[in-house]
Amino acid sequence: MSIGKEPDGMEIGRQKKEIRQEMRRRLSALPPEEKSREMREMERRLEGLACYFYARRVMFYVGVGFEINTLPVLVRALAAKKEVFVPYCLVAERRLLVSALYDLGELKAGYYGLLEPKSECLRPLDPALLEVVILPGLAFDLAGNRLGRGGGYYDRLLSEIGPQTVLLALAFDFQVYDRLPVESHDRPVHRIITPSRTINCRSLPPGWI
Repeated sequence: MSIGKEPDGMEIGRQKKEIRQEMRRRLSALPPEEKSREMREMERRLEGLACYFYARRVMFYVGVGFEINTLPVLVRALAAKKEVFVPYCLVAERRLLVSALYDLGELKAGYYGLLEPKSECLRPLDPALLEVVILPGLAFDLAGNRLGRGGGYYDRLLSEIGPQTVLLALAFDFQVYDRLPVESHDRPVHRIITPSRTINCRSLPPGWI
């Protein structure tokens, strides 16, 4: 998919709003059987990536509702003895805390129904120490630009991670545009994993394969 070229200012905001609405509609309309089948393909491709396979510290978002369900691959990461981290929403500060997760029983419904660690299970980590971050998004483009829900939480998190951190995204094929409206603070992902392909958006940090 593609949108018009060279948008700016208010036009960028308008286009982002339209894309978010369209993606929410299409994600909500996906038949459960098709969604499950395509998510299994994404998981297979993700787990076959060398940068994911060799990473020890991996941050997952915990998908709910129409989002891609990351729990199956998260559980396998725990079983493989990876150090698994998930976000905890600091609403008053409008930012995310990175917290270690040892077991799914440590999760509860928090801000906007999102699953996050119980307060007594918080184990913060400096985001700069993460090796791989799997990012949520409503839409992406071939250059790795990401369109989130619009709250800016992940944009602020990405400003805290180190240059060696690999950014990955899971997406259905229809979520990938040729080009999205972007702003200067947007940080692109390195790889987008869809049911049909792995998109190499930009070079991995030195030392990764």
